[in-house]
Amino acid sequence: MVDLGIPSAPLPTLHPRRKTKQLKVGNVGVGSDSPVSVQSMCTTLTADVNATLQQIAELTASGCQIVRVAVPSQDDADALAQIAKKSQIPVIADIHFQPKYIFAAIDAGCAAVRVNPGNIKQFDDKVKEVAKAAGDAGIPIRIGVNAGSLDPRLLAKYGKATPEALAESALWEASLFEEHGFSNIKISVIQQVMVTDRILRMPSPDKIPVTSFWTIHVLSWQN
Repeated sequence: MVDLGIPSAPLPTLHPRRKTKQLKVGNVGVGSDSPVSVQSMCTTLTADVNATLQQIAELTASGCQIVRVAVPSQDDADALAQIAKKSQIPVIADIHFQPKYIFAAIDAGCAAVRVNPGNIKQFDDKVKEVAKAAGDAGIPIRIGVNAGSLDPRLLAKYGKATPEALAESALWEASLFEEHGFSNIKISVIQQVMVTDRILRMPSPDKIPVTSFWTIHVLSWQN
């Protein structure tokens, strides 16, 4: 058979891409018609600035476009400004435990902040302040929900971390931000594989005001 150099036909689309709100994480578009971006997370102690920047450089060289760093302590929060300034790709601060780290990350110039309401003290009471700070800085908030730190009220309602419980948690937290005029939101969900289909198909409850199609980032695994 003679090769005429004609390109082969593209593979058929397995499933149409879900239309969502487009966000900007630094200079990288996320959601809507943006190309799928490559994101990873550092395994270093964020407070170790040199080690963290070295790992970010290695990830960048491997094609990573967005990087996330954990912020469970004040030392980690204090290191963010230097890391965000020197990183060649946008840095997302993954906040744990204390709301004050959210504001530190925004002030440090991080491209986005990831919050897990289930493991941050009195998070719902701080949503108004967080929404204003992120809105003033023009950065998105990633709301992370996972089975290991689900709100006790939802565990009591559903008996365990069911897909419906995770969906309700994510939608509830997003609605709190939208009550304060903030819709620059991405939702991430971590659970076993069975959650994936349900979280994407579950309709928003009528009682939750949904004014945009949020970008959804789903992480799943099998036992």
